[in-house]
Amino acid sequence: MSPECDMRPSLLIALTLFVSSVTSLAQAPFEGVTMIDALNTSECSMMDMDGTILQTWYCGNRPASFPYLLADGSIVRPCEDSGGSFTGGGVGGRIQKFDSDAALVWDYYFSTYDYQQHHDIQPMPNGNVLLIAWERKTRQEALDAGRQSINGEMWPTLIVEVEPDGTTGGNIVWEWHLWDHLIQDVDPGKPNYGVVADHPELIDINYGNPGGPGGGGDWIHANSVDYNEHLDQIVFSSRSFNEFYIIDHSTTTAEAVGHIGGNCGMGGDILYRWGNPAAYDRGTTADQYFYVIHGVNWIDCGLPGAGNILAFNNGDRSGSTNDYSTVDEIIPPVNSDGTYAIANGAAFGPTAPVWTYGGPGWYAGQTQCGAYRLPNGNTIITAAQSGYVFEVTDSGATVWDYDHPSNVPRAPRYWMLDGDDFEALGGCVTGPSGGSAGCETYDSDCDDDIDLVDLVAFQLKFGTYIGP
Repeated sequence: MSPECDMRPSLLIALTLFVSSVTSLAQAPFEGVTMIDALNTSECSMMDMDGTILQTWYCGNRPASFPYLLADGSIVRPCEDSGGSFTGGGVGGRIQKFDSDAALVWDYYFSTYDYQQHHDIQPMPNGNVLLIAWERKTRQEALDAGRQSINGEMWPTLIVEVEPDGTTGGNIVWEWHLWDHLIQDVDPGKPNYGVVADHPELIDINYGNPGGPGGGGDWIHANSVDYNEHLDQIVFSSRSFNEFYIIDHSTTTAEAVGHIGGNCGMGGDILYRWGNPAAYDRGTTADQYFYVIHGVNWIDCGLPGAGNILAFNNGDRSGSTNDYSTVDEIIPPVNSDGTYAIANGAAFGPTAPVWTYGGPGWYAGQTQCGAYRLPNGNTIITAAQSGYVFEVTDSGATVWDYDHPSNVPRAPRYWMLDGDDFEALGGCVTGPSGGSAGCETYDSDCDDDIDLVDLVAFQLKFGTYIGP
């Protein structure tokens, strides 16, 4: 009998243990370490469930968003380039990596006159880093592209994948420009002329206004980015347009400029968008769901709700008396080929989230915020402006919380692989750090079958620390 076949009985037993134990743990906080990085400091810290600081990293400047803890205990953190040429909410421009001993091992600037990183980054499985940036376009360039009303510059979104090179260098190995995927319906003499409602895969250059939080030419104000390795796709959220977008990362950079190529055959066009169908003329203000969105991310394979999308709806509505916040879980209508279903003339589905936390009576403020799913089905949430980090069950009960005295953009939870439990459970990946209550299933290939392929993939990808 092959080793794989010999392992399957143990794996099935471990999977049963995981399901039963996670059910019992669903009303308890999920053990792990939480990363805290306040906007008013250049320090970031890792703390345990009791709020005890386990390690602190002393970084170069205030954060653009928050740090990511990697499998080997190192962190990658976006922060502000104080000498950069762009200003605005979430301004960054500098990405630093510190090892587990808090030594600086990479200090990279993505900041010139023409572009500057801001807000979020996303570490990639191959060791590269995805980042979002502003790209400067002059008023004349905007007019030439069909913009009708503009007094200054426009800063559309740029997404790049950077391969670290040495201690300060980086090679751009893939890039995507929103500016390559525009449509307008006012000037038939321009090549991007068309009916906006017929092209949900494109961005209407005349929707919204430059000059978002912090002023300047900030247009859609992208604020978070995540990567789905299984689909080879990228999701990012727009504060100003009140929606999130999915694009194809499997393209070459040349294909990403156009409308064909990649796994989905659509080049760099938008595969899916959700939250505000009025932005592509397939709805009205009555159909708008998001009001200032932050923190969009996929729920990883192996976690409850895997493949769904979590987003923080700050709920900054018109007026001053009807604001309220929600955390929303969306089931995207993804097809087997990675494209997304949409009916002729209709908006992208679904019509509503499958799970929501919050509602009238709770308002988390206008800036950042986010949420992540945990292996026991709980969700860890950050209300940025108040510095309040808390964990809720599926039913909305708070089972853990932490108050920080200042703004904390997002605070993800990480857990650890326990070698003793790994052996005791016949090779299954264990759950929380130091515990033996359950077994985390990591379905790396999303085939609903936990086998040695998944276990090997888990160890290669995560090493020690596991999380967003």
